[in-house]
Amino acid sequence: MEIQFPYKLVNNFQAYVFFSEMHHQTKNCFEDRIVLNFANTKVIESNLFAILGSVIASLERRKNKVRLVNMQDPILNLFNSKKLINGSARKYLWKCFVKCQQFASVDEEALADYLEKRIFPERPEVKLNQQLKMAVQLCVAEVYRNAFAHSNCKEVFIAHYYSVYNKKLLVSIVSQGRPFSLLVNKTLNKRLNGVGAIEWAVESGNTTEKETHKGIGLYTIRQFIKQNQGKIQIMSGDGVWKQVKHRSFSKLYEKEFPGSVITLEFNLQE
Repeated sequence: MEIQFPYKLVNNFQAYVFFSEMHHQTKNCFEDRIVLNFANTKVIESNLFAILGSVIASLERRKNKVRLVNMQDPILNLFNSKKLINGSARKYLWKCFVKCQQFASVDEEALADYLEKRIFPERPEVKLNQQLKMAVQLCVAEVYRNAFAHSNCKEVFIAHYYSVYNKKLLVSIVSQGRPFSLLVNKTLNKRLNGVGAIEWAVESGNTTEKETHKGIGLYTIRQFIKQNQGKIQIMSGDGVWKQVKHRSFSKLYEKEFPGSVITLEFNLQE
């Protein structure tokens, strides 16, 4: 099977639709050869590598062989191209090549190391004060812990993208497991769709594990995002929901994503 990647993959609804479609096209593949063709692709925001890594890992668990081909130089430079075997994109190991971090269990030290060395390196164009850095760490860590605690997933993938143009940092946290709707409906004994479940989960005081929950919660993350003039976007099951500054938007999509993708966008401009 061959999958053609689009001209542009950025942090919007169309990108999430693409990855949902990719999952549904390949979910019944077993011991197949899957070719991901980037011949027409000019733009990728690298936080989406977390979704790509998650989908590829799922394919490989079913003993499929995945290859990425026909990358043009601007796209190739986004990947760990120095780690190509014999300089060929057809022969690389994707775990070394795709710039996302894979976590197999809740490991606070590994997460802290990733944040410090990957997301917060010393860069002359980034002036990040200590308070904002701590807030970013708290938000990412909360989503990371929730993914393992609530979704019953085997692994969590994280990737980020920094926009030099508008000084935005995007961090995507991806888990394949139980979606929001399954957890929320079990808690409330209702039949909410994906959007309804997300909208419930991001409100103040709502959690699916009231007795054990000790984190800051999605509502607090929302409040910080609003104050920071950033964005939070959640795809889970058949629901896509986002908050941009103080406004929220939502959509339903007929093909469910098997788990959740939470993308946090932080404004780093002073």
